Amino acid sequence: MIMAVFNTRLAALLISLSVVLPAASANADPPSPPTLDEVSSYLSGLKEHFRFLQESSFAPPPEEHATKDMTHYLTEHMSAAVKMVEEFSSTTLAKRLNDPSTDDYTKKALHVCEEMYKNAVQALNNGMKSVSAGDFFQARTETHAFINNINACGDSSMEFQTFGEWAREVGGDCLAKIVEHIDPEE
Repeated sequence: MIMAVFNTRLAALLISLSVVLPAASANADPPSPPTLDEVSSYLSGLKEHFRFLQESSFAPPPEEHATKDMTHYLTEHMSAAVKMVEEFSSTTLAKRLNDPSTDDYTKKALHVCEEMYKNAVQALNNGMKSVSAGDFFQARTETHAFINNINACGDSSMEFQTFGEWAREVGGDCLAKIVEHIDPEE
């Protein structure tokens, strides 16, 4: 589709050059440079003559294109974050829970983290659905929920803190993009 528009525009350019170049080479004397008014008039005529190319462009309007790009960006990042949280829960968290040397108090805290990570995954999955549906206001709420759930385990061991920093950074980036999309002037 884009190639058809490009080919049409290329053909129009070649046609206009084929009209201009033979006329210019027919004179034996070197041509005098055109005046600014002549060039302006010629370009206006070309623009008017090939107006149909601009009107029949298959490119989506800028706002629609920006929304598609934003939707793709957010769903890619949110999907990656969901996978990382699930992987962290099934490896690092599960390892700590199954470690016989982990005391009961720590296990209770880890079970809370496990639940909060599940909630974070659910929030981000809901956020992706909202983004896909074009509901960026709901996506903002779900992304906030993701960050809040991740924060619940921020005072755990160093590996949980490091993971939490990464997850908050990804969530914060998505949130910033959503807010920018909702209100570009903020």
